[in-house]
Amino acid sequence: MAYMATNKSKYCYTIEDIPLVPLTKESSTRFVAAGPALLSFITNPAGCVFPMHKHEAVQILIILEGTEEHVCGDDTFLMQAGDVCVHPSNVMHGGRTTTGFRGIDIFVPPREDYLQLMAKHGLPIVGPQ
Repeated sequence: MAYMATNKSKYCYTIEDIPLVPLTKESSTRFVAAGPALLSFITNPAGCVFPMHKHEAVQILIILEGTEEHVCGDDTFLMQAGDVCVHPSNVMHGGRTTTGFRGIDIFVPPREDYLQLMAKHGLPIVGPQ
């Protein structure tokens, strides 16, 4: 028997339907938080500089489109579509993009400041925190 879904599920999201939340003056994201992970669908326009920072959460950045000159710890390198960078807990990182980029950040455990930002914007958090 073939099965064809006709409606969206409460478990399924369309990225563009998730509200856009500003992270900096230039950078914005769409958050999804569930249990032990937080996802950030980040968009940085051409010329955007994301300031150096660190946090307790491990962060995995996946570049989907565009490029970024990225800094993680003592390394500076060019990230482009298809590249993945694992940021260990409490390691300084940041970057700048001349082309603009779209990517996915995964935070484990979820960053508390980002959970508070989600709450401020009325975004749901799925599962236990």
